[in-house]
Amino acid sequence: MIRNFLINILFFIPKSLIDFVFIFKKDIKRGYIFDSQSRILISLMPKLDLHKIKDSEIPKIRNLINKKRNAIRLSRRPKKKVITKDYFINESSGIKIREYEPYATDNENIILYFHGGGYVLNSIDTHDTTVSYFSEKLRTKVFSLAYSLSPEKKFPFATNEAIAALNWLTKNGYLMENISLCGDSAGAHLAASVVHSLAFDNKKNVNSQFLIYPMCDPGCSSESFEIFKDGYSLTKDAMIWFWDKFKNNKHDDFNDAFNLLLLDTNNKFPRTIIVTAGFDPLVDEAEKYASLLHEKGIFVKQLHYPSLFHGFASMTRLKSANKAVNDFLSEYKKML
Repeated sequence: MIRNFLINILFFIPKSLIDFVFIFKKDIKRGYIFDSQSRILISLMPKLDLHKIKDSEIPKIRNLINKKRNAIRLSRRPKKKVITKDYFINESSGIKIREYEPYATDNENIILYFHGGGYVLNSIDTHDTTVSYFSEKLRTKVFSLAYSLSPEKKFPFATNEAIAALNWLTKNGYLMENISLCGDSAGAHLAASVVHSLAFDNKKNVNSQFLIYPMCDPGCSSESFEIFKDGYSLTKDAMIWFWDKFKNNKHDDFNDAFNLLLLDTNNKFPRTIIVTAGFDPLVDEAEKYASLLHEKGIFVKQLHYPSLFHGFASMTRLKSANKAVNDFLSEYKKML
């Protein structure tokens, strides 16, 4: 209760005052200063050693995280009403998909969104406010998929569900050339995994993909993993744990829909925007993925926010995070 009160107070303190408090205690890495308001928020957030959690305890932890996310709102709400409606892709699977329709739309394109959480945590409910905000700002209809989580369902189960969601959308009148895939963290990996799978099978691909600090490499061995291994929301230990829960067998490491850095340069890919954060263990692998796409001749743009951290897109009550999200949504809108 006290923690939630302090977090809410934090959002109303002028950022200039917070910057002044840390003027002689700046956190500088790779030549950039960690956003001071983000720094305080992370210090106030409850710490959880995910890598120590047993599989049998994961459902309980999911429920606990969902309750805490509902108790403290970290994302800004849309200013105008966004109408939501839930559907099921088919009766036998029970896969839920949530439609977000903003007050006005500017084009015929739609977005299929995948939430983050390492393929183990979170849901369409934990990201509900975030997706509503995105839909309003983009003035675009969004569908958010409640894909199955690990370790109960391992790779490529979620990828197959996401492809089933695409098929459901096309059956309901949406054209593949008007569908963009978007996700954050594991959700960004899922978006790219779908693109890789469709390209490998030589099937018609989507219009574009917008990947927010994607997880790309199960090796977890880049320099950024060591520099930002602890203290910046996502930890190295947690990321290794996520990949372990998601992996089905050792052969997955050689599948480019699992390890995105094994990009097959013979296949066609859609236009791509990749968002990265400076204080994020995943930043180096995301930059590497962007570089591979560029080398392949694919249109790719990287939007880098050097003072922010992994997860900022769902924490837009932070002033710097809100400014960054509005900026990258502006760039996304140009691609839709």
